Amino acid sequence: MGISIAYSGKLRDPTVVPELVADLAAKAAAAGWPSKTMKELVAERRVTCSGLEGITLYPHRECEPLHFHFDGEGTFINHTYHALLSDSKMADMMRQALAESAAITRNLTRAAQEKAGRGGGPRVSVGVPSLPEAPGVEFFKEGSRYNWTKTQFAGPKVHVAVCAILRYVKQRYAPELDVKDDSGYFVDGDYEKLEGQLAYVERLTSLASQAIEAAAAASKGPMTLDAFVDRINEELAEAKDKLH
Repeated sequence: MGISIAYSGKLRDPTVVPELVADLAAKAAAAGWPSKTMKELVAERRVTCSGLEGITLYPHRECEPLHFHFDGEGTFINHTYHALLSDSKMADMMRQALAESAAITRNLTRAAQEKAGRGGGPRVSVGVPSLPEAPGVEFFKEGSRYNWTKTQFAGPKVHVAVCAILRYVKQRYAPELDVKDDSGYFVDGDYEKLEGQLAYVERLTSLASQAIEAAAAASKGPMTLDAFVDRINEELAEAKDKLH
């Protein structure tokens, strides 16, 4: 649940990175956004891999950072996944976490399908990627080519500002930059629709939080994960009319 903006692609020319960094640093300063160059990020251990250039912008304390990191060919790089390609220990930890997440998801999905087959009530809908049992190098390589930022908690104005920066980078530096905006605003520019979607997500998040708290409070002892999810679904089913 949430509204994110994902982006991937390549610069028209890798030699424009210094210009882009200076340009975006100036725009961030004008907007009152903090920013950090790759040199600063590496010095602070926020980025642990080598061979990348670029800058990170921080649009709002409730918005995830906006990364513009590039390899030697000018490809937009997700530094977290990129680091896993050279850190086998961290990669193994990530594989284990993803495998466990996939196993839990499969179990819950199977239980949901079985209950639905018996005529069960509404379920929580959780969107998760289809993960392999043990992600390999190709999985991390693919992940390293995609960046994203979640904007829903920062409000519509910040979302619009993030889209404006991405549109500017696309027009000036990366014509083939692919931007996928969950709200659709990057394409249609419909501010009213964006406000409605953000309000809906905020309400849904609030109801989900309340349902989790109610499910935990109703427990009289240890519960299995399936039982806990069932209890959450019961709370959500009772609250579903509040979404309208």
